[in-house]
Amino acid sequence: MNRFKLIITLLNIPRLLLHILFYLQKRNICRDDVVVQLKHRRLHCSELLGFMYILVFDKTYRNLFYWRIGKLKYLCYYWLPPHPCFVIGINQNIGKGVLGIHPYGTFVNAEKIGDYFSVKNNVTIGYNKTDRPVIGNNVTVNANAVIVGGISIGDNSIVGIGSVVMKSVPANCVVVGNPARIIRRNGIRVNETL
Repeated sequence: MNRFKLIITLLNIPRLLLHILFYLQKRNICRDDVVVQLKHRRLHCSELLGFMYILVFDKTYRNLFYWRIGKLKYLCYYWLPPHPCFVIGINQNIGKGVLGIHPYGTFVNAEKIGDYFSVKNNVTIGYNKTDRPVIGNNVTVNANAVIVGGISIGDNSIVGIGSVVMKSVPANCVVVGNPARIIRRNGIRVNETL
């Protein structure tokens, strides 16, 4: 962390007091999100200082943090508003260690999301008519992907750039295309339809 950003972070402590209090109250839920964010940015600092830094400089992380703390978020909006272009739906179960990498124009509304989920920009995850997808652990969804319906994305899978996924994806697969097809399964190159 460079000195300028460190100074800006420390100067924002009065604005962050409520955030810090809620973070400490929900620390067991929020800790892994902060650790993943710090690893992604290659920052080496304490967890609490890292949390403050990310909250000040990453508007999209605020959306995840506010989703984690629930109704308490309304006390924090005035000091640090959330980003309007990253929407996390309500009534879903999200695992630990979520990483949004420039998730602008992203809408996430799954039935369940596993641990260590990574999402990029312009992604849509949601309903088709009645059902929402279930996302496994260690899943990465790349830019401009669309995942809809009552399907499941298996553990350790990757959804490629611009993919449209409307059928379930097995574990340990890489899918690409519209309609999506499997191009790698368990590390072996294949060409299978879903």
